[in-house]
Amino acid sequence: MLHKFKLVQILLYNSDTNPRASIRISVKRFLLMKTVFNRPSSFKGKTKPKCFCWSDGLGVCIKCKENIIGHENGCKALGSLYHVTCFTCSVCKDTLVKKPFYHSDGNTYCESDYLNTLEKCDACSLPIKERILRAVQKQYHPECFKCTDCGSCLDGVPFTMDTDKNVLCVSCYNRKFAYVCALCGQLIVSEDGSETYRIIAMDKDFHVACYKCQVCGVKFENEPGRGCYPLGDELLCHAHYKERSRDRQQ
Repeated sequence: MLHKFKLVQILLYNSDTNPRASIRISVKRFLLMKTVFNRPSSFKGKTKPKCFCWSDGLGVCIKCKENIIGHENGCKALGSLYHVTCFTCSVCKDTLVKKPFYHSDGNTYCESDYLNTLEKCDACSLPIKERILRAVQKQYHPECFKCTDCGSCLDGVPFTMDTDKNVLCVSCYNRKFAYVCALCGQLIVSEDGSETYRIIAMDKDFHVACYKCQVCGVKFENEPGRGCYPLGDELLCHAHYKERSRDRQQ
């Protein structure tokens, strides 16, 4: 009986409460135990008060495997119990209690150190917290992957690169590098993204559809008598070439 009293008194004295109050409580509990244990045999079989209830902890810290004594010394996170001093950032070791934290690959990070583990956007140099867009062997925020000329976002749309490795939308690339048809004055580009063909004649470029007789509109072909017969700046079929040539001689 005396041994149990000393155990309770030491535990309470080392708690965070006032030492004097702890001693008074210890004595009071000792007296209570003494009264209970000295009761008649009719008390047998009933639950007896625990002498070590003041030393009961909240549980075992999952990190250090020690008991957590006192509510102010423990916290619950990620479904487990920790000492306040054990729940820390894996990198800087700062406590994470009442702070935003991140859990990744078995490690717990403060916000600053977690951001340092993320890939950086090649355009803005900021950490990429959510979806990563990978293109031209680099990584971007989707909204940061833009045409270097017009600034339009290229997330999910076709793009290309020039010889200087500038990323361009198709419209800007065509405007800078596409050939212009000598007949209609329009860019020779594909509207559906398929391959583009052009015809070169008289050191000029033409749409396939524009490469035809400018009088009758018949398309030129690689067959005898059905090819292009240019006269001045005009593209003519054989029949109209002879007609225009005859008119000029008169």
